[in-house]
Amino acid sequence: MENSSKPDDATIGPHLKAHYDFQFLSAALQFGLFDVLEKNPGTTREELAVHLGLAPQPTRILLLGCTAMGVLRKEGDGYYNTPYIQPLSALPDQPTATYLHRLYRAADWFCESLKENSNVGLQREIPGTAPTLYGRLAENPELESPFQTMMGAVSHLVGEEIAGEIDLSDYRYLLDVGGGAAMNAVHLARTWPDLEITIGDLPSVAPMANDKVAELGLGDRVRAVGLDAFHDDFPGGHDAVLFAHFLEIWSADRVRALLAKASRALPSGGGVFVVTPYQSDDETGPARSAYLSAYFQTVASGEGMVYTPQEYEQWFSEAGIDPVKRALVGPDTVVLCGRKR
Repeated sequence: MENSSKPDDATIGPHLKAHYDFQFLSAALQFGLFDVLEKNPGTTREELAVHLGLAPQPTRILLLGCTAMGVLRKEGDGYYNTPYIQPLSALPDQPTATYLHRLYRAADWFCESLKENSNVGLQREIPGTAPTLYGRLAENPELESPFQTMMGAVSHLVGEEIAGEIDLSDYRYLLDVGGGAAMNAVHLARTWPDLEITIGDLPSVAPMANDKVAELGLGDRVRAVGLDAFHDDFPGGHDAVLFAHFLEIWSADRVRALLAKASRALPSGGGVFVVTPYQSDDETGPARSAYLSAYFQTVASGEGMVYTPQEYEQWFSEAGIDPVKRALVGPDTVVLCGRKR
């Protein structure tokens, strides 16, 4: 599972142009380009100029950038969304663009965040008083809703693979800590029809999750409750705990504390499952582990990063949990499975 691959062309060029790639993507979202093409594939440049309210040459420049990036394709005179844009194409364009703009501006404070060992980007760019992104999103519902929808869309891409790697055949009651808008819970509930799931997340997030599971007809087996994972006791009666895309947000000390808390809440033989972005044990990549680590440091919490599977397995052991499996899903996500002694 080591990441030994290196870029074929290790020039600085691709990194210098990344800023422009983001600007094309953000502008396309703000103008509703992907939504227009989702509803009217094959729309021409002239027609798109009218839809977007842009002059001909700005329209041409925007389409050139999005096509060169690979998020659009051109056939004859018509333009089409490509699968690369699928995670964003179903989201509301304007709220998503607003969130992404704030996130991009916040990332500009990376150097200061390293110097101060704090999430300076959040403090400077996201309104509110809470010390973490998630607290501030709760203070700004217009940002929280697109954030949760976007995270759900991203989780959906590997949700079925994750459900296939987590063996819950011995368990009946799963606690999904930080389960967000219920995307992982939905896949697990469908894979394991005898499983009941409690999602524990912020009180501002739980209603969205309950609406989602009710819409999908799973409300009899999946429910969301308000939970502060650090200050509240984990609800009793569960024989397995899942942390999916949650632990990497926090410092190593907090991760240890959460795993110990899960262990205390479980009976002997209880399952502990971690889904997290992958960083190779030799700490050389992949690239996404670096990007996300910068995001956690600068914006999300000011303390987390993408940890290695080896670190999680050591923390499992410290908490009285035997590591039993690690598996890669998708290009850069790892599932770690453990059993309480």
